[in-house]
Amino acid sequence: MPRPLLLLLLAALLSGCRKPEIHSYVAPKDGTLDAAAPAPGAEALPQISWKLPAGWTQTQAGQMSVASFAIDDAAGGATVNITPLPNLTGREEAIVNMWREQVQLGPLTPEQMAEALQPAEVAGGEGKVFEINGTREGKPSRTVAAMLHRGDGSWFFKLTGDDGAVGARKAEFLEFVKGVRFSEPAGAQPAVAEESGFKWTVPESWTAAPIGAMQVAKFTVPAKDGAKADVMVSVFPSESGGALANVNRWRKQVGLDEIDEKALDSCTKPLDATPGALLVDLKNPPRAMLGAIVPREGQWFFYKMLGDTPAVDAAREDFLRFVKSTP
Repeated sequence: MPRPLLLLLLAALLSGCRKPEIHSYVAPKDGTLDAAAPAPGAEALPQISWKLPAGWTQTQAGQMSVASFAIDDAAGGATVNITPLPNLTGREEAIVNMWREQVQLGPLTPEQMAEALQPAEVAGGEGKVFEINGTREGKPSRTVAAMLHRGDGSWFFKLTGDDGAVGARKAEFLEFVKGVRFSEPAGAQPAVAEESGFKWTVPESWTAAPIGAMQVAKFTVPAKDGAKADVMVSVFPSESGGALANVNRWRKQVGLDEIDEKALDSCTKPLDATPGALLVDLKNPPRAMLGAIVPREGQWFFYKMLGDTPAVDAAREDFLRFVKSTP
């Protein structure tokens, strides 16, 4: 994306230019936003739903946001906005540094940026969260922001306001963001695994499912006595932080604590003779995850089977054969 266009989009997100008249939104009391018919040539955005925390008041969405909320308590005032933009994958550094400029902070080094952008569950997908502490209008201010890149664009969830108010509501905000859900607009055709262009060997019993953010394929495995599980595949140009960082991210998804490098062998092992490939086995009943990190021709394939323990156990051998097949 050309830098001038990126600057324009981020300026709109930060400072609040006029909301573009591409989509209209209706916000009923049940916490669901439904995108109305788009203008000719525009793609319909998905529906978005949430569970509103106590003490939050929905307000009129302005600028480029599709939903806005106000929080006012003894700790001070804060606002929450949900904003969709064209896909900004790969521009996370520019986004964070431009937001820092708004509160008189300098840019971060690459090392600081890697630490500032933390993986987090965002609206059912794998997103990023970052925090900015600065000064606005002479007062300490804080922003906690979450971002999720999807096929329909990049979605931003931002909690901002007085330092005390944001600090008091941070955990609540992150739970809110985790619980947001998207559903496709009427008539939309979700992308499924067969359209990914990969040639791997998929077990006949698996069912292709709509892919999520940062995924190239998703499947549902057969249920086992009511237990369910899904298989997700993502492909990245790097190790995305290395084995330990990825294992700890996966451990959080099944409710396990983080480990250090010394304990890595307790839940990982090499994947046969594939150079650099790693198998990750995590269990925290009733949930389980079987994952694999496989480097292939300059790319890293991340495979993950996540769900109820009986379903994961029953599909283990099918998963391993799938992982070892050539994409």
